[in-house]
Amino acid sequence: KMVPKFHDYERESENFYDRIASQFDHSFDGFLASFFKRFILKNLKFEQNSKILDIGCANGKLLAMLNDKKKIVGSGLDISSEMIKVAKAQYPYFTFEQGSAQEIPFDNESFDLIICSASFHHFPKPERFLLEAECLLSPNGRLVIAEIHIPFITKIYNWWINRFSTEGDVKVYQPKELTELFNQNGWKINKKKIFLQIQYYELEKNY
Repeated sequence: KMVPKFHDYERESENFYDRIASQFDHSFDGFLASFFKRFILKNLKFEQNSKILDIGCANGKLLAMLNDKKKIVGSGLDISSEMIKVAKAQYPYFTFEQGSAQEIPFDNESFDLIICSASFHHFPKPERFLLEAECLLSPNGRLVIAEIHIPFITKIYNWWINRFSTEGDVKVYQPKELTELFNQNGWKINKKKIFLQIQYYELEKNY
């Protein structure tokens, strides 16, 4: 019988990313994350001087890539204090905070864009995060979610991560599940793309 194993997901994420923070770009996780960053860079349209918050920002590289394309006012949040130390050292011109995606320490209505690149599957309470994002976005602000896409074997994969993962992975979502989750929490999908192992959504609030 498949008995769910208890996980303290946020602590697992924190411990795992603390361990690999200093060499993140050269780690397997960093290698996978780079595909998501490049996909976002290619597909996301944004204005100069946009206020952008990257949730699960790791060492801050995505903000730097966006800033190279057009100047932004960048902020990042990560659960790992070691990642935040690296991010602050590498990109002192952005603002970085350590904390949970379910209790985000920034002011309401202070961002034009919130980006969540390959980190949504770490959130124990995704609805809580979606509510936080709603508060933090300015009117007409957008939430961008790029997530892992593992078709066909999603259930087996989720069983495996529940049983064996110690990296804070909660679950991988099928596109149908994410669409329902966004709709149920009052978000409208403006743009949706699925490309190989990436599913990409641009959302805005349904007022």
